[in-house]
Formats: sequence, structure tokens, C-alpha cells
Amino acid sequence: MENTIIKTYEDIIVRNINCGKYKSKKDALQLIKYISGNSNVSENKKTVRYIGGYGIPFYDFNKCYHSMYIIKSQYGKTGEHLRCMYHLIISFPEYIKDANTIKLISIDICQYIYQQGFQCLYGVHEDTEKLHIHIAVNSTNFMTGQQAHFSDSELYTIRPNLQKKAYVILKANGY
Repeated sequence: MENTIIKTYEDIIVRNINCGKYKSKKDALQLIKYISGNSNVSENKKTVRYIGGYGIPFYDFNKCYHSMYIIKSQYGKTGEHLRCMYHLIISFPEYIKDANTIKLISIDICQYIYQQGFQCLYGVHEDTEKLHIHIAVNSTNFMTGQQAHFSDSELYTIRPNLQKKAYVILKANGY
């Protein structure tokens, strides 16, 4: 029988998806729809267990985008050359099957991102063998107006924080 105890926080994968995308309203709306289960990509509605977010009305994808755009407009960060948002994925080993625990992790990580000054939307997806979280992060900080830059090297510095937050919740829930 496979061991179901997570051994290290490094077993949790955190990735930034496609650094060149999400510069247009269309791209941003498509990402928000996908995360929330409102896209027509592979019958996504059936595979999104939970959605939520911070600083945004996550129940309506148009209002979600609009609330992020208001922050960008307020700070003059709406140019075509600027990224609208970032797309993070956090995935877990196959033996972690409890979507409720993954929801708790989603909430904790998004609270952390929001406390850093960034609006975010999450969706817990079940469309693969591994439960995973998709997170859309507004690239404009609502407190300072500065643009986030989640390059590979910058993600490298915050990845352990996100992994450790997930790890603590998994351990508290018996993994």
C-alpha cells in the first residue's frame, strides 16, 4: 500500500503559468472563467469543486475582472504592455484526495497573497489525478500601485512560503 503521509513541503508543486500571457482583457477574462469553472474548456464546470477569493466578487467573473481593473486604472497600470494578472498552480501528490483540505489551503494561501496587497481568485480543480489549485493574482498591488513580477527567480523566493503553508494544513489534517 502506498504511504499517504506527506514527507516534505517540497512534495507540493507551485508553478507560474505562461509568463507571456494575460496582457489583454480577453486573456484575463478567459483565465477567470477557467478558474471559476465558467469556461467551455473540457466541461470545466464539473471539475471545479470550490471557488473563492480576496478583494474581489468571486461569484461573478465579469465583476471579478472589473474589480481588478479598477485597481489597475487607479494606479495607471492598464497599458497593453503590462500584464493583467498572474496564474499560479499549486498541485498535490495523488494520494491527497480531500478537496475540503485543499480548500483550506486555498483560503490560507489567498489570504497571504491578499495581505501582501494583491487581489486573487482561486479554484480547486479535480480534472486530473492530482487535486490542484488555480490562482489568478492581480498584477497591481492595491496598497502601493506597484506591479508584481512573478518571474521564475521571484517565484523561487515565495514558493517555499506557499509550500510550507500548504504543508502545515496537510499535516494538521492527517497527511
